[in-house]
Order: sequence, then structure tokens, then C-alpha cells
Amino acid sequence: LPFVKDFQPKGTGESPLATHPSFYQVRCPKCGAKARRETDVSDTFLDSAWYFLRYPSANYHKAAWDPKITREWLPVNTYIGGQEHAVLHLLYSRFVTMAFSDLKLLSFEEPFTKFRAHGLITKDGAKMSKSKGNVVNPDEYFEAFGADAMRLYLAFLAPFEQGGDFRDEGISGVTRFLDRAWRKSEQVIENKSRKTSPAALKFIHKAVKKVAEDIELLRYNTAISALMISLNEIEGAEVSLKDWKIFIQLLAPFAPYMTEEMWSKVGEKKSIHRSSWPAYDKAHLEEALYSA
Repeated sequence: LPFVKDFQPKGTGESPLATHPSFYQVRCPKCGAKARRETDVSDTFLDSAWYFLRYPSANYHKAAWDPKITREWLPVNTYIGGQEHAVLHLLYSRFVTMAFSDLKLLSFEEPFTKFRAHGLITKDGAKMSKSKGNVVNPDEYFEAFGADAMRLYLAFLAPFEQGGDFRDEGISGVTRFLDRAWRKSEQVIENKSRKTSPAALKFIHKAVKKVAEDIELLRYNTAISALMISLNEIEGAEVSLKDWKIFIQLLAPFAPYMTEEMWSKVGEKKSIHRSSWPAYDKAHLEEALYSA
């Protein structure tokens, strides 16, 4: 396709490509006679039904997708979206994928093996809309509290599949939790403790198990709750730098920017997001300190 500066509709019913003779005036690839290339291309809605096939093959130029890479990476394991995706976008994706499968271009019929719908975030008990004047502008909260606090609050707000009501006091509580985690990190660095108290160690390893399981099941709110409980118990306890790093890693998926800086301050050179996920020690889980 040519680069088109002015692609706005002109009210003529013609595609913007129809105003570019260099695109549509071509030779027939079979007979060599003068021909006209089609200018009515597929719309974005149809394109969005198959673009996931292109993602793994973004650097492949011989065809729309590399068959070898496609077999390795697709179909998609889990698709997460709103309910409207289930009845529109995913329906057409299935049609297109099945057609490609019939044409022997793909080795599978179902594009997404599992679908998880997220809930709706409301404000004052109502769906957000400009007419009601209850739309939350995230930029204002990024400015006031930081992106991590906003991200953490939305994940903690309610079960992922149910959604919940946005309240300002809720994000203030999350901000206090992050502030406490930051202060604890500074304390650990300053104290340079070599050992972690047995009670704190149990809560840290309990959190490792709980957070890992909950993230896999998209139970972000209970994973964050486990981190809050863990911090409550270890805040005043002796914690070694080695064990405190585990807590930072558990917090990282929910507060990526803050934990990156915390990770650097505890002496790590590489990004926390490239570190290995911590493993829990079963020996520290013998006593159930809080319910799952």
C-alpha cells in the first residue's frame, strides 16, 4: 500500500486509494494488459479478526505468517477481554481461522483455547459515561499517586471477572501500602540484617506460594491481599536483604516502576523483570499462618 497523507473520507463513497492512480493503474499479472487494482480493501474490523496470526511473524516478509513460527506459538492459550469481544471480535476470529484451516494454511481451527472476561469498573455504582459526568481520568491519578498506585488499586479493587466501583479512598489505602513497602526496603538496606526472623520467613514463603497461584488464576485482588498481610507481619521484624528481595519480586507484577527502583537500591544490576520468579520452601509452610 502507498503512503497516503490524506485518508479521510470525501463523501464520494470511494476509498482513499481510489485517488492514487499510481496504486490502481497496473498491468494484469496474467496477460500483461492494462488493469485496475481493487481499491476497496478490507476494513479494520475484519483485519482485527486475524492480526494475531501476524504478531509472531512480524519480521517475516515472504507471506502473512511463518508456518513454522505459527505452529510453535499458536493458537493463543488465553484471551482476556470484555464481554463484547466474546460476541463480536472472537466470533469473527473463529470464522476466519476455520476458513484458513480449511485452506490448509493453519493446523488448528480454534484461535483461542480459553477466554476470560474481565469485569466492568463503575463509578458511584454506575457505568462510566460522559453524559453522567462520572468518567475517571487516569492521568489525574497518575499525576497525584503514580502509575503503580493506580495499577495496584485497579487490580485490588475487586475480583477480576466481576469488576467493582472506583473510589478515591481506595487508591489512598493502596498508596499507603506502597509507602510502607518503600520504607521497609530502606530499613532493610540500612540494618543489613543477615538473618530473617522465623515468623517473617514463614509469611514471606507463604506469600510466594499464594501470589504465584493467584496470578495464574487471575486472582489479582487476593494476591495483593496476601502481600499486604505479609508486609503487616514482617514490617517490624528482622528481615535479611536476601529474603526482602523475594518480597520485592512478588510485588513487581503489580508495581513495576517502584519495584524496579527498589531492586536497584538493594544492589541488583539487571532489571527485576528479568529475574527468576522466587520459589517457596515447603519447610516454612508447615504452619498455616493465614488461610488461602
